[in-house]
Amino acid sequence: MAKAREKSRSRPLPRVVAAPLHELSRDELSVFLYVALLPAETRAIVKDLGLSIPGFRSEALGDVERCDVIADEILARPPSAEAVREALAKAFEAPPLSHLSLSPSEWEDFLRLAGSDSALAASLWRVLSDRDERVRRAAAPVLDDLARHYYEAPGPEAEPEAAGEPAAGAGGPPQDLERSLARAEERLRQSEARAAEQVGEARRKSEEQREKLQSSLREARARESEAAAEAARAREDAAEARREGARLRGELEALRSSDAGVEAQRLRAEARELSGRANSLEARLERALERAGDLEREIERHRTGAEARAIAPAPQRPPGEEEAEPSEAEATWLLPVYTREFYDSLEGWDRRIQRAAFKQAHLLALDHRHPSLRALPLEGLPGYYRVRVATDVRLIYRRAERQNTVEILSLIDREDLDRYVRQAKTRG
Repeated sequence: MAKAREKSRSRPLPRVVAAPLHELSRDELSVFLYVALLPAETRAIVKDLGLSIPGFRSEALGDVERCDVIADEILARPPSAEAVREALAKAFEAPPLSHLSLSPSEWEDFLRLAGSDSALAASLWRVLSDRDERVRRAAAPVLDDLARHYYEAPGPEAEPEAAGEPAAGAGGPPQDLERSLARAEERLRQSEARAAEQVGEARRKSEEQREKLQSSLREARARESEAAAEAARAREDAAEARREGARLRGELEALRSSDAGVEAQRLRAEARELSGRANSLEARLERALERAGDLEREIERHRTGAEARAIAPAPQRPPGEEEAEPSEAEATWLLPVYTREFYDSLEGWDRRIQRAAFKQAHLLALDHRHPSLRALPLEGLPGYYRVRVATDVRLIYRRAERQNTVEILSLIDREDLDRYVRQAKTRG
């Protein structure tokens, strides 16, 4: 057998290529590594490539798990297959029949033969049945090696046989026949022992293969169970995410409805406040109308005196004094119109200033020439006037003679008069 291996090693190998292991599927590559390499060889490859499974130690991996890890690495990085090819070359030297070019049907027979438990016997049978005598003679060294291995005795060619001459100390033909029968029986017993050994070896290999298949099946079922459990967990997570989304949408709707309720409550409160203001203003208006009637009657009584005062020369205004609202304007009652700007400007002032502002506006409607108002024109804005509410607080108004009204515009700080003028010009 060693001579045959040396002979095959010297043959040319035109058909040998680096096996493209990355072209196989993951399961195909893993089972090839499991069949072709020993556990020690796969452990060495895993160590050399520095492979591992998260959460597991490399030395604790089983044979199938190591083959799976190596297969995953080769599929991810095809150059990693070089370590496997080196291990195969070290174990088998070279691919068998690499110098032959076989047809597809011949390769099928070869693969079928390689998968059987009696590959050696079938291969010897094929060689001994070849038409070429040189091929048949090539089986002799292999058979010699097998004979030395199983019989632990020299081959048949070393037996002392002499044609027609009995061995020393032997008897006549009956004794030769008995010895021949004894040798035949011994060979038969050896053949039966070898057959029993081969049957036992075949049974052992079958048991090992069945155990491997059962182990692979258990692992596959375990992986399937883990995948099913993972899918169930994923479905539970998705359902939980949908329930959480529905809960958040409900909370959002509740929050929106709550915000809408708060806004509605605020608007109702504002409406009640505005209604109260309107009622208060109506009451004030009624009182002002009554007061206006009284003042009209008083004005009628004093009209003559007012005309006499109008004929008299007007006193000279000292230099530097601000021009007041024209005195020729008749002191008649005017309807106050409180603008939105006025109500907005009330914010930020205390209630004392607010009451004073309404008091001055009421007095302005009764008599714009009242001395306590000190009504002066607003410089830069024709038709705009300001009256004093407090030491540093002024009320801005504008008269509309034709409509017999006075617009109450804004309550501002005296220092903001220039700013108010600029903004009013911009709005205009």
